[in-house]
Amino acid sequence: MRVVDPTGSPQALVLLANLGRPRRPSGVAVAYVEPILPDAPVASAQLAGAVDGVVPAEDLADLRRLQRAAVHAADAILAADTVDCTELNALAAGSYATIEISVAGGEPRCRLVWTDPSLTARLARRVIEELDVLEPDRLRRCARPECDLLFYDTTRSRTRRWHAEDPCGWRQRQRAHRLRSSRPDWERDQRSR
Repeated sequence: MRVVDPTGSPQALVLLANLGRPRRPSGVAVAYVEPILPDAPVASAQLAGAVDGVVPAEDLADLRRLQRAAVHAADAILAADTVDCTELNALAAGSYATIEISVAGGEPRCRLVWTDPSLTARLARRVIEELDVLEPDRLRRCARPECDLLFYDTTRSRTRRWHAEDPCGWRQRQRAHRLRSSRPDWERDQRSR
């Protein structure tokens, strides 16, 4: 079991913090809430963006603790509060690194090689690493009032408003268009001047 490497955004933190939040993808009439890591096959699917492979059933209880810790960390960041690191540190306990040197292109290179006692410890370590480099003002809640999902704004302009273009972005633009279209002609003329 290998944890997928982060790509500049806190993917594991956002994925874990969004588990259990209501979702309403395109084509779905009613929002639904998935159970949080109920069993190994579902947990494997829910964590597919952060782990590579099947989640062992013996890790489920600790993974649920990690999910709650990620929610608390994300909520603290959004509220500009201090993140309580106790649970994350406890879940990552036992992970250790050794240093190795190798030669690449004629140049000696050193690297840290991590050993983790469990999938949960590996994923907790990744969340800790992501929190270390996270820019707090880029972690956001979707601007669509009906959506509660979190995302990390990686745009240069820092102007992203929705967790995803489909469905939230286009639904908000549809709503704005309908609102503009429903105004009387004289009000539209006043606004365009």
